[in-house]
Amino acid sequence: MALTSPGVEVIVIDESQYIPSAVNTVPYFVIATAQNKVSSDGVTVAAGTTAANANKTYLITSQRDLTATFGVPFFYNTTTGTPINGYELNEYGLLAAYSALGVTNRAYIQRADIDLTDLTASLTRPTGNPANGTYWLDTSATVWGIQEWSEDNSTFTVKTPLVITDSADVVNVSAGNYTPQVSIGSIGDYAISAIDSRIRGYYKNESNTWVALGSQA
Repeated sequence: MALTSPGVEVIVIDESQYIPSAVNTVPYFVIATAQNKVSSDGVTVAAGTTAANANKTYLITSQRDLTATFGVPFFYNTTTGTPINGYELNEYGLLAAYSALGVTNRAYIQRADIDLTDLTASLTRPTGNPANGTYWLDTSATVWGIQEWSEDNSTFTVKTPLVITDSADVVNVSAGNYTPQVSIGSIGDYAISAIDSRIRGYYKNESNTWVALGSQA
C-alpha cells in the first residue's frame, strides 16, 4: 500500500505467519471415590458413585455437573481437624477433574469399582463369631501331606483325603467324637475331620472302620 505525502512513500508488507489451530482434545479421568456419596445438592445420591454405575464413562460439561454426578471431592482430616496431605484415600482424581473443568467445558470421567470408605481404618478390632459357613482353613487348596507306603513297589503314593466339614458326617460332636460316620467313604480311603479347631486324620481299614491315623487299629 502506498501513502502519498510530499516526498515520502511508505510500503507496508504483512509477513505474519500463523500455525494451524490444534484439534481440540477432551481430557479423560479415571477416579476413585467413596461409594454412594451425596450429590452437591446435599440430598440425593450422586449417580456416578453407585455400584451399578461403576466403570461407566460420563461426559461431564461443567464443575457443577461434576459435583452433581460424583459429589464434592473429599479429603480426610485428623481428629483435631488437620488435613492429612498425601493420604491415599483422598479424592485427588476427582479434584483434578474439577480443576480441569475450570478451564474446559468437556471431560470424560470414569469411576473405578472401588469404595474408598471400605479401606478406612477402624479404632476398634473386629469382634463376634464368624458367620456360619466361614472357614479360616482353605480346605480345597490345602496339601495334607498324607502318603501311603507300598511294600511291593517300595514307593510312597500321595493320597488325597476326604475333607469333612459337616458335623452331621461325624459320630458325635457333643461328645467330642469327630470320627467320620461309617457311611462316609470306602475301604482304603483317608479322611480329614476339620470341624473342630483340632484337625484329625483317619483311615478306613479292611473292617470298614475309620481309625485315627497313627493308631495300631
